[in-house]
Amino acid sequence: MKLSEMRCAWKRLAAAVLSAVLLCQSAVYAAEYNFAYPTAPTKKGVHVAPGMEEDALELGIKHTTINLSVGDFMPSRGYRNSTHCVSFKFEGKTFWFAKNALARYDRELNRLARNNVIVTAILLLPNRTDDLQYLIYPKARGRSANYYQWNMTDSSAVQMLRAIVTFFQRRYSKKSGARIVGWIVGNEVNNSSVWNWAGSIGVDTYVDLYAAQVAEVYKAAKKVYANARIYMCLDHYWSVGNGSYWYAGKTILTKFASRAAAKGLKKGTWCVAYHPYNISQYVVDIMSSSASVTNSESTRIITMKNLSVLTNFLKKHYTKNCRVILSEQGYSSITSGKDTSAAQAKNIALAYYIAQQNSMVDSIILHRQVDHTAEDERYGLYTSWGGENAAWKKLAWTAYKYADTTIKNAYTSYAAKMAKKLLGKKVTKVVKVKGGKLKLSKPLKWSKHYTNRFSPYGSYAGFYHSGDTYTVKHDGSRNANVPMGFIRGGKINCKSRKKLGFSINASGIKKGKAYVTLRLWSGTKKYYEARRVITCGKWVNLYANLEKWKYRKKITRVDIVVSSEGEGWSDGASVSVRRLGTKK
Repeated sequence: MKLSEMRCAWKRLAAAVLSAVLLCQSAVYAAEYNFAYPTAPTKKGVHVAPGMEEDALELGIKHTTINLSVGDFMPSRGYRNSTHCVSFKFEGKTFWFAKNALARYDRELNRLARNNVIVTAILLLPNRTDDLQYLIYPKARGRSANYYQWNMTDSSAVQMLRAIVTFFQRRYSKKSGARIVGWIVGNEVNNSSVWNWAGSIGVDTYVDLYAAQVAEVYKAAKKVYANARIYMCLDHYWSVGNGSYWYAGKTILTKFASRAAAKGLKKGTWCVAYHPYNISQYVVDIMSSSASVTNSESTRIITMKNLSVLTNFLKKHYTKNCRVILSEQGYSSITSGKDTSAAQAKNIALAYYIAQQNSMVDSIILHRQVDHTAEDERYGLYTSWGGENAAWKKLAWTAYKYADTTIKNAYTSYAAKMAKKLLGKKVTKVVKVKGGKLKLSKPLKWSKHYTNRFSPYGSYAGFYHSGDTYTVKHDGSRNANVPMGFIRGGKINCKSRKKLGFSINASGIKKGKAYVTLRLWSGTKKYYEARRVITCGKWVNLYANLEKWKYRKKITRVDIVVSSEGEGWSDGASVSVRRLGTKK
């Protein structure tokens, strides 16, 4: 063999070896799941109150966050057994996760998954005084705070962090059903004093600890789900802080970017969860003037009004891949003892429109769905009977529901006008809604029947059918505002048969009146909605005339939903439906 031939042979062999090595490496480091990061037709979101998932779906919510607090799912030593926990073997060690917490997460996430809601987890570390105290950074122990900085100086604590992220990412990354697709690490970390306490340490040491935590979450999540998004979290103080260990967000962001890069997280690999509250949480009006809220990069505060300061900064310095979710903001319906519910409704719609028009923002997630009586502010879309027990819908509920639709009301019209004034362009109505009427009728003889393929929806504890009659039984453990009813998938063509109706019997609402909503979907961005109040305890025949709805020839889903509107379901309440059909 000639020398030149030998050299070529050696080159081919070396190339083959290198290819084999790279193949092995890719097999080792390949993620377990590679599905595309999900998209949604709207940026509308809310932090859903546990048990109120179907109410959120009625709002048209497509984004939410879920708190994963170590205090909820990591039990103390005496409960780490197969009776109370699920075991998880990871890196040669067994970790225990509380069954009751996992059951609650499963319920919440599965309900949200039925409507393709995009879920981002918030990983939180509350105080621990048991044998898991080692998870808290040593200098942070012994002082009261809401949440604490993870102990990145202890290899066992870091291993626990990896185990937690790996466990939940695997549990919620299946091909169908409940999913978590992103992680917010901590809460408002520029306010270390309250929300991520690390002790009396220098800012550089603090940021280095936090960047190390984000890097570990990033690697653990990505190893399971390749397209998971990882977020660092800031409040609305941008170029100034607000007290001891409450730093300017811009300072923490720039230091974090530098430390994250040193740990392998280059620009464009991590994202930002931002909380653009108004300058005072008791000021409802986004458009109010303040010297602290400007369009300069040195503005003291970033609210929804000057949100572009943040997104322009991120895009300029960290690329457009540094995505933003507005994971917490709210506007109170009571301010200094006065009713500001109308202003709340206007500003919630305005906040949505501002987020909608910003190409760097993926979602806006309201805080809260329901007022919490432990807070002075009344941020919810519902009033409360106590705690987070929803009572009555506020004006803001309707304003937010229709904010991204073609249905107009005084609040969304005001908000659209203000958004155009602020941003210089019209808002986009992404969901086309046609409002209609449900009419009473005598028993109708349909030319075509569709009473099949129903599935239960909402606060049901039982579901069965006999012949063409489908029934759901109320779950008495659920809030009175959670609706129940039926969803039917499958195509229906009403091009020539323009009337669609059904018979319904609702029983067990305390004041004897039920609110029935018929919603007919054509795809995911177009629907027809009609509503009527009926008397409980008897069969009622209802129909809608679809003559003026141009999408009637391609109905892809039928929703028949019954609610009590805060009046409350009685024990044994039920809803039955039959004779769904169409005619000319």
